[in-house]
Parts: sequence; C-alpha cells; structure tokens
Amino acid sequence: MDESFIVSGSFFGDEGKGSVVDFLASKKNIKENVRYNGGSQACHTVIANGIKHKFSQLGSITLNEDSRNYLSEYTIVNPFNLYTEADVLSRQINIPINEILKQIYVSNKSRIVTPYHKLIGQLREIVSENKRGSVGTGVSQTTKVFEEINIEILMNDLINPSDKTKEKLRILHEYTRKIYLDNKEKINKKLLKELIDEKDIYYLTNEINKDYIYHCYESLMNTDLFNVINSINEFHKKGDILFEGSQGLLIDKNYGIRPNTTLLNTTNQNGILLAKELKTKIHKIGAITPFTSRHGNGLLPTYDIEIDKNIYDENQIVSYYQGKPRYGWFDIVLAKYSQSINNNDELFMTQIDRLSTFKTIKICTCYLYKGRIDEEFERTFNYEIQNNEIVINSIKQNSIYLKQYLSGCIPIYIELPGWNRKITKDDIPQELENFLYLIELYLNTKITYLGIGEDRNMKLERKKKWI
Repeated sequence: MDESFIVSGSFFGDEGKGSVVDFLASKKNIKENVRYNGGSQACHTVIANGIKHKFSQLGSITLNEDSRNYLSEYTIVNPFNLYTEADVLSRQINIPINEILKQIYVSNKSRIVTPYHKLIGQLREIVSENKRGSVGTGVSQTTKVFEEINIEILMNDLINPSDKTKEKLRILHEYTRKIYLDNKEKINKKLLKELIDEKDIYYLTNEINKDYIYHCYESLMNTDLFNVINSINEFHKKGDILFEGSQGLLIDKNYGIRPNTTLLNTTNQNGILLAKELKTKIHKIGAITPFTSRHGNGLLPTYDIEIDKNIYDENQIVSYYQGKPRYGWFDIVLAKYSQSINNNDELFMTQIDRLSTFKTIKICTCYLYKGRIDEEFERTFNYEIQNNEIVINSIKQNSIYLKQYLSGCIPIYIELPGWNRKITKDDIPQELENFLYLIELYLNTKITYLGIGEDRNMKLERKKKWI
C-alpha cells in the first residue's frame, strides 16, 4: 500500500517544513508533493545541490528530478505569483519555465487570492491599531471578504471565464474601492507610499480600471501553462506521496492563540482528508524546533532576551506587517497542546545548530499562573495547586481568553547542559540526546529526524532508538 507522509508545523510557523519535505522526498525517493493548506504567504526555504530557493506555492520537492506538485482545493492560489515563482526558479536551475509549470497541477476548486484581496489586507493592517500580524499577501482576506460579501473566485472561474467571472471581479473592485475611500483619510500618507505601490491604488480602485484584472487573468490563462484538474486522484500516479503543510498549529483559525491568528486551517486535517481519498496508509510528521519562535504580533510565553539576541535567521526578515522575529525557549505546554490536535506519529526537529553556542539550554515544562480561576479557566487547563500556587501543566482546549490567561503566566524551566559545540552527522553529543529524550518523555512522541544545518545534507535520521 502506498504511504502518505503528512508534514505539519507544530508551533507558530517557521519550523522548517520546506526543508523537512525536501529531505524526506530525497531520502525516500518520493516524486509527488501536495500542498494541502495555506497559499502564497508561505516561504519554505530549501537548500540542496548548491541551490537555495524560497518556495511559496511550488512544492518543496521541486528541486528533485521528475517531481510533480499538486495545489489542492484547500490551498489559496495566486496564479500571477505562481508564474513569477516558477520564472525565478527557472533562472536558478536553468530549466524552461514551461517545463516547471507542466509539473504543477492545480485543483479547479482552489480559491484564488486576487490583487484586490492583497490590497484590502494591506489597507486594513495599515489603519488597524491592533495589527493581527498578516504578511500582506491577502491570503486570509479570501476568507474574510467571502464572509463579508459572499464573493469568491475559484480556479474554475479563471479557466472558464464568463460574464459571471467578470461580474465577480467587478464586485471585488467596487468593494476594494469602497474600503480605500472609507479609510483614505485615516492612512498615514508616508506609510502608504512606503508600503503600497501607487500603481496598485490606481489599477485596483480607479473606476475606469474595473475590468483590468479580469483582462490580466484572461491573458495569463490563455498561455495554457496551468494544468487544472478535478481531484487528487487525477494527480496521483503511484508510489508514496508527501503532503506539505503551511504555517503552524498555534496560529490556526480555530486552535490558535487569538486574536493573532490566520483565518485558515493550519492543522494537518486537510492533508488527512486528501490522503484518505487516495486510500493510502497515513503517517503524520510534526515539524518542531528546539526553541519557540514567532514572526509577527502575538503572545510568545517563553520569550527570553538571552536566546532572542543570540539567534539570527537570515531567512526571517523584518517587515512592517510582521515586525521582527522573536525567540524563546522550548515550550512543553504549547507543544503538548499542538500534539493533542495534530496527533503526529513522530517529530522532525530542525534548526538544532542554532543552539550550538549555548552553555545552558532551558525547557519550559509548566506555567505558574498568577491570575484568578474561573469556570472558563477550569475548562481550558489541566492544573494543580502546589504550595498554594497554581501550576498549569497542559491546555485541554482553546478559549477566546487563552491569550489573557497565558499573559498571566510565568514559565517554569528545567535547565540542561548545552552541547556548546558544532554538531556533525557522525557526532551527536550526549547533551543533545538528553535534551531530545526529555522532550520525547513529555510529549510521548519520538523525535525521528534531526536538522543540524540548513542544507539538505545536514538532515539525518536519528540513530539512537526512542525508549
């Protein structure tokens, strides 16, 4: 029986999911890759064979020979960006763009993020006093706008353009124009000029350009570069298949720590649904890091200035929409909560090398809570009273007050000796093994794979057996 490997992010994103997918595809000789959530906001960095590419919508196995990729009905597709990304990769690997795109298949039911959605999202973040932490690509706005005006564009609308498609885009144009005019006086002019191209304002809000985007789509789709299909069964040929998740569980629309969440499903559930359609054996792999990090607004319970100032990731850039990436120690409470939702069979810990200069490593095992216990608190947490103090051991379920409760918590740490040296594939320090073993005990899940560097050849299957 063919096997489906479903990769998902266990924290707030940035867990190295792209490198996990690339390594597993190479190691297991897997030729098929399915994107099962997210959209063009993704930035999955893969380094292999001297090539570095940040995968947005293309599957992260694309650097492997004879690979095929499917953007499922659960992904948000930006055809303009998809073409641009394929063009960039084409120049890197010296393969014609049409050769790359013919290996990409898109569901006819995929929702389209248009330039209108992108501009609406940017305008809303600029005028908001409490930014949600959007990356400015408009992906979440496809959901929000649909809820507001009941208009969505599907891939099927673009490959079969009609007056109905044109009317939908006109309604989006009018809605974008209204949002712009309603907020025009609230927007800092200097900020607007820095963040949004004046041409975008002109083409997306000027009345005379109401059909401009329709004609752009018409021109793009007339190239016949996109393979649009009805289902995953049309895509899958034979052999094992990799399902690539986007973002992380802790910013999921239902399970994330609100309000700084996406409006999309970031669990592994959609991947499981697709794998069941193929009747494959399902294997779930959670991507984690040896620390917690957050790129964007929102709570990070174990944030610590010591670890924050000593970790630098060139792939995580500072932006207006997300701010700067922040770092904290490994958080067992949040990891257990994530695992309770995704129920991964095993874990892949990436970016271990980023802690190689630390003499002491911390793991947060529980929280000391300084707030009041009420009925909602009782429903939300497993806790105990120790020496007249409230100790939170795990999160039972999400709550609209979760951020408020966690803001009143102090992380309680176990300190371990760090490995404090460079790691090689043939030399895994005992201090690292102790660190991994302790996390396995708390999560009751094995850590099977390790990433000790950015390049594909710096990933490995862990030799030491899980007890």
